[in-house]
Amino acid sequence: QKFSVRRTLRKSFSKFTSSGEDRAHLLLHMLQELMRNEAMYQTIRQRQRGEGDGSVLGTLEVPFEEFQSRARDRRIYDVADFCRSDEFSEAGYSFDEQRRIISRGQ
Repeated sequence: QKFSVRRTLRKSFSKFTSSGEDRAHLLLHMLQELMRNEAMYQTIRQRQRGEGDGSVLGTLEVPFEEFQSRARDRRIYDVADFCRSDEFSEAGYSFDEQRRIISRGQ
């Protein structure tokens, strides 16, 4: 009886529970947002310096701690495993553990 109740409840609430895949998509979205903000900041800085039109940006870098902090705001406490995952690298990101920087080439 306990198992049938558990199965019924799982089925009913399955759309509200998060899976590892959902977490990875959320983290990728957060990382994309951080990179977009960094790209905007770099573009503005280039324009203020008078270094062209800002259309060519090199590698974008975001501090790991900033990404980790954003993840904690969403109650995701372990992002190091995500930074070593296939989804992370397939999206074009790399993690420098020594410098504690997440980077992506443009």
